[in-house]
Amino acid sequence: MTESEELMNKYGEPLRYDRNFKGPRQRDRSCTDVPCLLLFVLFLAGWGFIAHYAITHGDLNKLMVPTDSFNQKCGIDSPVLHKKNLFFFNLEQCIDPLVPITGCPTPQVCVESCPTQTFIWDTMHDSLSYEELRSRLICLTDEHKAKIRSKADMQRAIDQNLCARWYIKSAPFLNRCLFEFSPQMCEFIPSFLLKGGRSRRQLMLPGNATSEPELQAQAMALSMSQALVLPQSNGRLEPVEEEPAVQCRRRLNDAVIKEKMKQTDTRLAKMVGNLVAHFYNGTHDAQRLGEEIVEDLVNSWSIILVACFCTLIASLVFIALMRWLSAPILWFSIFGVLTGLLVAIYYTVRQYIFWEKTPTVPIHGLNLQSTVKNVLQNQKTWLYLSIFVGVCFVVILLLVIVLRKRIRIAIALTKEGSKAVSSVFSTVFFPIFSWVLFIAAIAFAIGVGLYLGSIGQLSFRMVQRLNEAGEVTKERCVCEGPAINYTVGSACDPQLFEKHCYNPEASTTGFFQQSQRVACSQTTCSFLDIDNPPLIKWAIFYNIFGFLWLSFFISAFSDMVLAATFASWYWTFKKRDVPYFTLARAFGQTAFYHLGTLAFGSLILAVVRLIRLVLEYINEKLKKYDNAVTRAILCCMRCFFWLLETFLKFLNRNAYIMCAIHGKSFCTSAKDAFNLIMRNFLRVITLDQVTDFLFFISKLLLTAGAGVATYYFLANNPAIVQLHHRAVPTTVVVIAAFLITSVFFGVYSTAVDTLFLCFLEDCERNDGTPEKPFFMSKQLMKILGKKNKLPPRQRRSK
Repeated sequence: MTESEELMNKYGEPLRYDRNFKGPRQRDRSCTDVPCLLLFVLFLAGWGFIAHYAITHGDLNKLMVPTDSFNQKCGIDSPVLHKKNLFFFNLEQCIDPLVPITGCPTPQVCVESCPTQTFIWDTMHDSLSYEELRSRLICLTDEHKAKIRSKADMQRAIDQNLCARWYIKSAPFLNRCLFEFSPQMCEFIPSFLLKGGRSRRQLMLPGNATSEPELQAQAMALSMSQALVLPQSNGRLEPVEEEPAVQCRRRLNDAVIKEKMKQTDTRLAKMVGNLVAHFYNGTHDAQRLGEEIVEDLVNSWSIILVACFCTLIASLVFIALMRWLSAPILWFSIFGVLTGLLVAIYYTVRQYIFWEKTPTVPIHGLNLQSTVKNVLQNQKTWLYLSIFVGVCFVVILLLVIVLRKRIRIAIALTKEGSKAVSSVFSTVFFPIFSWVLFIAAIAFAIGVGLYLGSIGQLSFRMVQRLNEAGEVTKERCVCEGPAINYTVGSACDPQLFEKHCYNPEASTTGFFQQSQRVACSQTTCSFLDIDNPPLIKWAIFYNIFGFLWLSFFISAFSDMVLAATFASWYWTFKKRDVPYFTLARAFGQTAFYHLGTLAFGSLILAVVRLIRLVLEYINEKLKKYDNAVTRAILCCMRCFFWLLETFLKFLNRNAYIMCAIHGKSFCTSAKDAFNLIMRNFLRVITLDQVTDFLFFISKLLLTAGAGVATYYFLANNPAIVQLHHRAVPTTVVVIAAFLITSVFFGVYSTAVDTLFLCFLEDCERNDGTPEKPFFMSKQLMKILGKKNKLPPRQRRSK
């Protein structure tokens, strides 16, 4: 058997010259890994059934039950069994982006119904009677309210933050009392706030109020009155000349929507200010800085959009220019690194000689600064640094000398990738499709998980509260009747606990010597969790695995579509003959023939990722057991599966590329890709490192260019937009530019990886004869010292 026949049997392709040849197995394809596709479809059908069951039988209200400051579930725990709504003492303190992490700092209590009237202690304590004030008072507990006997007691409780100083007519939203504006509120707004021209910041100055309560009341009242003023031509809000009550009633209902839109900036400024306050000294300065940041963002949004659009265009132009710029950028970077290492060697050797000839006494201090100075004044430190830097210089220099030819191949392939991306321009925007699918998968998995988590019976436990010192209270709580077996730490029912459990030491004796039971105040029947049935727990596990499998499948689909697109470009002998709608054809080819292969590869990754999640769960559970052997075993297993997942991601990516080229099954494609890579190991390592470094330099260059251009444009054109801090829009532009460039160079990286495997296939499959011509570019053939021989007809016509 001849060599040609062996190659033909090996690859199953005709070896005659054909200018219409589109690459290995591009025209003759069949469905691959069909059993895996059927398994994936059945799995998705089962996932859909679980989602339908979860939505039908689940109740998200169980998960949305609010919790008060005493860790009691409103309407569920025994002390607040009939109080389903949550009331906030000061709702403004909850406007903070860190609230989901740190919680809202204001006191929160469960109430039977949200307040239907407005209450402002600083403006009402003289006008209303004691009985009416007491009826409107909302305190932390009923015990605190029961101790109030006079207005002085009210003032004391309010000053101690045991009762709310003010609140506004509210309405329940998800069982949480939120502000509800109404015309009756106008009666409580002081007229001087409507007629005076002072701003909120002026009112918040210490010189304009005599006490902190007055400051809060004025600020709150002013925030309510901001909807009542008319906008003037200069953009400022000025009060109109009419009676406050008439003005209030006339303007409140008409301007409520407009005012809420205006308040958006204020609330956003407050959120940013609260976030800055965690890292900035001074709450007042932080709030002012937050307002300035939001104002700068609002004023410069058009500049930010233009900068992002320019970054997008610059990324496309840069990718197109990489066919000429990749070599200068890379070689300049390599020589820059070598030059920097030489400078570092000179500096470290000089420092070593200096400190060797300069005897010093160590600084006898226990602080960090003294330790650093001692290290820097030690000649051995500079000796070790000079040796380390010298070794790095020698290693990098030798690598560049030995791998110079392979570096030239990597640069040439980078140029080919630029040509491919420029030829099939639609690939740049294909990641948007993947993002949409990812977002849909995340939303579906989270929704199903929440509904599944809400299925089951509520479980309660009898517990004792902690006092202010963090110690367990010693209240004696006796249970009788159906609750006679209730003990601290055991399961309980809140309704039975409320009826049959009491504190005998706090009971009182009436006129006829009959004991009046007093409910337990420090011992409660509290919500523990939702007890999911075993089948629901398995359904939750199914949902987690489904999300992993689907997310890896979406990523694999995107990789194979792009790989098929760039493979078609490479295996087109004359690149100008690349067919139109190449991306659409690759999309259809992947969807019709290779979904099973994607399901197989993504299943393997999903299983490995699930094992890693299980190991993390076990590690969290075993943290309380201080066992060095267990920790060592878990650490080794976590490291092993992390390495395994990283290797499988690399192997799967190349397997998808081989499948896009040859149209074979996943296992065959993975085996061919692995063998091909192992036969060209040095080329693979060189290309991977060179392209990663080149893409990093390119993204850094574009991002820095966008930031610098934006900053200097704002600095040199102050008349276009006036800002407090030019760094605010510049920072936003830098972040957006990095994300944009990451997307573009992600596609570029896929193109280079695909063309690299095609190049290796081309080198092993073809020899440049008319029967087996090379498909690589002339530059690559020049680097390898190869060329194509023209067929006899073309040679004679030439």
